[in-house]
Amino acid sequence: MNQDIQNLIFPFPIKQAVLWGEMDAWNHINNVIYFRYFETGRVEFFNKTNLWKLFLDENVRIVVGKLECNYTKEIMHPADIEIAVAIKKIGNSSLVVHHKVTNSNNEICAHGEGIIVGTNPATGKSIPWSENIRSEFEKWM
Repeated sequence: MNQDIQNLIFPFPIKQAVLWGEMDAWNHINNVIYFRYFETGRVEFFNKTNLWKLFLDENVRIVVGKLECNYTKEIMHPADIEIAVAIKKIGNSSLVVHHKVTNSNNEICAHGEGIIVGTNPATGKSIPWSENIRSEFEKWM
């Protein structure tokens, strides 16, 4: 595992069972499903912090600007997994997060970065993070 990942803080891991319908024809988890796992982790992270409320209060719409996934170990049904997200870097109007999915042996099966961008809902253009939002990001690094 990359040393950078080991140094990140993943404060709100989610444990869940792999669903039968998440498999593909080869009996392992379909590659698209990992992006759903990443989304689940991000939503949980933003809900458990004050961030979702701050985005709404400050009229900031967040969008995914980039999302990548590195597949490192196959997951087959039945299995229990853990999904977690960490903040890696705060930009002017972007946020780099790192997602990981681990199996019941705590082995990383998939991981990847995502870039989240704060936008103005009326224009769709990126806007800088407020000091309140930036401060909340920093609490979780």
